[in-house]
Amino acid sequence: MIIRPSLTFALLLSAALALGRAASAQPTVIEGAEPEPVPVAESMAEWPCVQRKVETLTVTQFWDGPSVEALKGWDKDPDVSLLIETLASRRVPVAQAEAALKTFADSQPEDSRDARLTLLFAGLFEKVNNERKTVVTGIGRYQKSQKQRSAELERQGTEIADLEVKAGSDEKAAADLEVAQEHFAWASRIFQERQTSVPLACELPVLIEQRLYGLAKSIRALMKS
Repeated sequence: MIIRPSLTFALLLSAALALGRAASAQPTVIEGAEPEPVPVAESMAEWPCVQRKVETLTVTQFWDGPSVEALKGWDKDPDVSLLIETLASRRVPVAQAEAALKTFADSQPEDSRDARLTLLFAGLFEKVNNERKTVVTGIGRYQKSQKQRSAELERQGTEIADLEVKAGSDEKAAADLEVAQEHFAWASRIFQERQTSVPLACELPVLIEQRLYGLAKSIRALMKS
């Protein structure tokens, strides 16, 4: 069966590409498939989050206590390192983490309490900062993958537009068009499903920072000076 040529797809794709290069993408309708937006590689930023990209946190953002710049050895202290695991774990509710923190502080001798709590913060900051770096790097890799998918979708869209022009008089082009449309619809759906995860991923560094900030304040409040 010969598919009659239609300019619908070609016109919509052309409009989507033009608007996409202005930093937005318009939906493109493929015959026989649900409408899917055509992502454009050129319009996708290197960093997908609304939040500004900050790869490394600084101690002064969270801490006004004694210097921790050269403070090491927290990982060799069993009690401190175990508590850090609890405090850093986002699976542990903040209230539970703060209760464990208070228990630890109350168990310390008066003359070493502040030093131990300072060491605790130093270790917590190092661990959380490293974990957050991993998350930020992962978001960057995810976005790079999405850009590659976007570029491939744009290539497929251009191929479909070309096939639509030929399909009216070329049975092979008509058959190829149907296959190409199916592949495009599937790839576009996968892209959009992955894209919905981006805002959630972007919130993760913020949640990590908020937890660290709250726990740092709690540690500081338990110190005598």
